[in-house]
Amino acid sequence: MGYRSSVYIYKVCLLRVLVSTVLALTAAYAHSKVTRYNAKPTLALFTFKNDSLPVEDLATYAEILKLELHHTKAFIIVEQNQIYELLNEKGYDKIDCITNDCAYEIGRLIGFKKAITGSLEINADTCIVNGELLNIETQSSEIQSVRKYIGEMEKISPYIQIMAWEFASLDPPIDIKSIVEKYNNPEQKKSRWRWIKWAIKPFNYIANRVRDFLPLPSTE
Repeated sequence: MGYRSSVYIYKVCLLRVLVSTVLALTAAYAHSKVTRYNAKPTLALFTFKNDSLPVEDLATYAEILKLELHHTKAFIIVEQNQIYELLNEKGYDKIDCITNDCAYEIGRLIGFKKAITGSLEINADTCIVNGELLNIETQSSEIQSVRKYIGEMEKISPYIQIMAWEFASLDPPIDIKSIVEKYNNPEQKKSRWRWIKWAIKPFNYIANRVRDFLPLPSTE
């Protein structure tokens, strides 16, 4: 075998090794992207249900929840405009979805894996936010989060944000958690006050008995 033949064979082998390496790296990269995609379920968030609030306000609260869901990095959020486009392509006319059955139906039609539906119940200065994380495939509720807030609606954001971390099964940021935990359960306050009264009762009894034995002040 001549020198030129040896060089040619060497180049061919080197080229084959290079092509094999590139193909292997490409396949590994593609597999990595697929694995990361499958690790995060696709999620659709629907507008909360309420009969007394304007649609714009409900959309604002849903947007707060969606933004915090992005921060958890636990889901791939399907945007509303994408849902509308896909539904229009399929000739689906029930676009405004606020029930679980509707979410299941749209989820099967489009193909996302999870959905969140919710409601806001307002009575005077009290607001109860109720949300559910739904599994489209099993048509079941995976996580339900209920938060009670008393005060001005402009300050309700942390109570909605913490729900996103509950849906992601993750610990919320300290700043959000601390704000929400400032509101103590009234029953806990009552229980704590009953314990304090029980604890000081013996001292009051002793003080009263001691006072009975003290001489009365002179009136002269």
